[in-house]
Amino acid sequence: MLKIRRRKYLVKQDTQFRYMGLVLIPLVLLLTCLYYLMYYAVFNHLLIPEAVISILLPAMKQVNTVLILCMPVLFFLLVYAGLIYSNRLIGPIPRLEREIDRIIAGDHSIRLKTRDKDDLKQFVGKINILLEKLSKAA
Repeated sequence: MLKIRRRKYLVKQDTQFRYMGLVLIPLVLLLTCLYYLMYYAVFNHLLIPEAVISILLPAMKQVNTVLILCMPVLFFLLVYAGLIYSNRLIGPIPRLEREIDRIIAGDHSIRLKTRDKDDLKQFVGKINILLEKLSKAA
């Protein structure tokens, strides 16, 4: 099978950023809430003896330092993963729009193509079946 490689990862930026935001914003909010619950709620609301707090506080400061250093890297990896996965859904749309415009213009011999990992593969298969039936009916 012919491998189709997309050269750009940001093809429909507004749609792709919206799709990534649907995944990334709740994930970041969830992680922030869990951190707040773990760090502040444990130290401020539980009756922990002073001896335990004196042991836990330096450890939590180390955890904070590691988080501050790792968060930019983790955020970059999350954005990169979101970009790759959103490209599987949004990436083929501009090419499919061009091919569908050609079909609307009357060229029913065209068959739509997708990459192996594109999420729209089943949808494109259904459109190809429809085109096949249209060409047989004509």
